[in-house]
Amino acid sequence: MHLYKEGDRSEAMCPQCKRRVSTRFAVRTVPLEDSGVQVPGVLAAVCDVCDRVVALPAQSAPKLKEALERNKDVALEARIPYHLEDVIHLLADRFSAAVAAFRPDLLRFYLREVASDPAFAERVRELASSDMAQAPARARLSLRMPQALLAEARAVAHEAGIPTDAELLRGIILAAKEDVLEGAHPDRIARLSGAAQAEGAPRPALV
Repeated sequence: MHLYKEGDRSEAMCPQCKRRVSTRFAVRTVPLEDSGVQVPGVLAAVCDVCDRVVALPAQSAPKLKEALERNKDVALEARIPYHLEDVIHLLADRFSAAVAAFRPDLLRFYLREVASDPAFAERVRELASSDMAQAPARARLSLRMPQALLAEARAVAHEAGIPTDAELLRGIILAAKEDVLEGAHPDRIARLSGAAQAEGAPRPALV
C-alpha cells in the first residue's frame, strides 16, 4: 500500500466539477454514508478547483471503519454488590492499573471469554450462584462495548443458564478473582497484564 501524507498531489474524478482534476491530500472531517457520523482527522484527496473531498486513500479506510463500529457500541449496565466492586479495584491494583481505564478492559476481556467458551460460561454460572455472589446489589456498573460482542456473550450465557446481565457480571468478576488474585489461570493473568500495560500500567519486573 502506498502511504500518502498531507500535501501530496494526485488526480481524481470530481463529481462536483464533473471532470478529472488535480488534487491535494488534506485532513478533513468526512461524513459516513447512511449514518450521520462525522469522522474528523481523515486524510483525503481534495479537488483543487472546488475544494470538495473527491477520494479517500486506502490508508484512511480503517479509521472510518473504526468510527462506524464505535457508533454501534451499546451500553451494558447492571448493579452488583459492593464487595464485587472491591474485587475490581483489587484486580486493578494487582496490575498497578488505574481502575477507570482497566475496568472496561477487564469486563470486555471476560465477556469475550464467555462468548468463545461455553465451558467457561458454565463456570461463570456456578460462580454467579455461589454464596460469594450474594449480597444487596447497590453498586452500579456501566460500560460501552461492541454490539456484536455483547450479543455473543449474552447468547452463550443464556445457553449456560445465566438469565441476566447482573448475574453474568457477578460470575465474571468472581472468575477474575479466582484466575488472577488466586493464581488459578496464568494465561489469563498474562493477557490481562498486557491489557493493563496498554492502559499505562508498568511492565512487571523480571524475576
